[in-house]
Amino acid sequence: MPPHISPNSRSSDIPHISHEDPLPCPPRPEGRWACPYLSERTGKPTVFTRRPLGQAEVEFGLQSCLVADSLERLKMLMEREDEKYRDYLVQARPSRDTE
Repeated sequence: MPPHISPNSRSSDIPHISHEDPLPCPPRPEGRWACPYLSERTGKPTVFTRRPLGQAEVEFGLQSCLVADSLERLKMLMEREDEKYRDYLVQARPSRDTE
C-alpha cells in the first residue's frame, strides 16, 4: 500500500479523479518578455521575447533578444522595446476612418 494512504482508510476517503478531467495548468505568463538571465557565453544579462516575432514585427524593427551590461540597462532596453511595440500596434491596427 502506498505510504501516503493509511491502512485504515476507506475507499470513500480517497479522492478519485476521472480520466476525462482536464489536467491543471499554471497561469499563462504575463508580458512580452521571458525571465532575464545571465548568459554563460557572454556573461551579460540577456532576455528573449516569450514568442517569436512575426515578419511584420521584424520589419518594423522590433528585437526578440536584448543583451546589456547590467540588469538596470536591460530593463531600460525592455521598456524602450515595449514602447516601440505599442507604436507597432497602433500602426498595425486598421484605421476606422478608411472603412
